[in-house]
Amino acid sequence: MSEKEDKEQQLRSLAEALQMEMVINQALIDVLVEKGILTHDEIMAKTKEIKIKQGIVLTSEASN
Repeated sequence: MSEKEDKEQQLRSLAEALQMEMVINQALIDVLVEKGILTHDEIMAKTKEIKIKQGIVLTSEASN
């Protein structure tokens, strides 16, 4: 396998891992909200709090 093919495979693996992480996170959020344990607003507020603490700014948010 060439270096280019290896890097492409690594990118595919990373993309697949990120997609799985998103699916799992959404499933957890859905269950917590459906059971009335948390509201969607509480989850979004906590997400914002963590992003601020960690200094995370997403590209889509940078222009806001």
